[in-house]
Amino acid sequence: MPVNCYSQRILNPFRGVMNIIAIGGADAVTIDGIHWTLYIHDDFDCPTDDPQEFFEIEMPDIRFGDWDKKSGLKRSPLIASYHYNEIQTIGHALLDAVQRHAEHCPFAFEDKYEFWLLDKNSSEPLALLDSVCHEKDIYKPENLTWEAGIRCKQEFLKGYPLSQPHVNTAADLLNQIINQRAGAQPAAQWFYRNRFSYGKGLSGVNIGSKFIGRELSARLFPKMLVQQQWQDEPSQTLVDAFIHWLSPYLLVLDFLRDAQREKLEITAREHALLVDKMYTLYPKIINKRAIDAARVEAMLRRTVQTENSTKVYAVDTV
Repeated sequence: MPVNCYSQRILNPFRGVMNIIAIGGADAVTIDGIHWTLYIHDDFDCPTDDPQEFFEIEMPDIRFGDWDKKSGLKRSPLIASYHYNEIQTIGHALLDAVQRHAEHCPFAFEDKYEFWLLDKNSSEPLALLDSVCHEKDIYKPENLTWEAGIRCKQEFLKGYPLSQPHVNTAADLLNQIINQRAGAQPAAQWFYRNRFSYGKGLSGVNIGSKFIGRELSARLFPKMLVQQQWQDEPSQTLVDAFIHWLSPYLLVLDFLRDAQREKLEITAREHALLVDKMYTLYPKIINKRAIDAARVEAMLRRTVQTENSTKVYAVDTV
């Protein structure tokens, strides 16, 4: 059975990457390179009232189980099915593929079709909204709003001075400046990015026909997935701080230049727990000392947290 191993970015908000091991009718997914969840696509025929008659129905994927190298497979409960034996066969074939290929994670990115919010003045890529692996999966979304995400609202620049009405967090302000740069009637376009990373314009939303088929240089696509160049100092400072905060996730990208990667590695050291969680998905490490230091700090933090929890439990039981 053919096996396809690839990765795809988690977008809007960007939060790293999914690595996927796929076989016919099933795939396994990890977001940390260690713990894998195995799914079987439930597109089996389903019986109607007459057991002799069947129809096809699209159902949610069946969760076959969870696997990691240390603990092995932990099976998920399965609902009784006419296709129980078939599910077992596919599930074990997928498990075999995971056991053979998981150690080679991270895999190459396959999401070459990218959906970019466009700058209202230049019509050039402003912020990445989505990506897909195949042209047939291109769609026309109704919402063209870039989002920093809930976690960003909870953690990014807490205590940042805000003066604008209806802006409660630094993340809200970030959303505001990026979406304002897209304009009141935002436009977005799909691009195919080839191995040289230039972009060929495909379909889009609120774009003119002259943009279909255009080719843009790789330098026009923001490497950090959001435009880094801003005219006013407050916006520039805010975006720089956001990229700093996002650095542990950005390091999973495989197209970064070595200088860009090392700069992110140094700033990511301040986010030790996230680096320790994500580092197995980094395709390359330039400054090993910075990454190792972050991992040691993460280990020490967890040790202190465990000791404090033990002390609290001991006091409560006295």
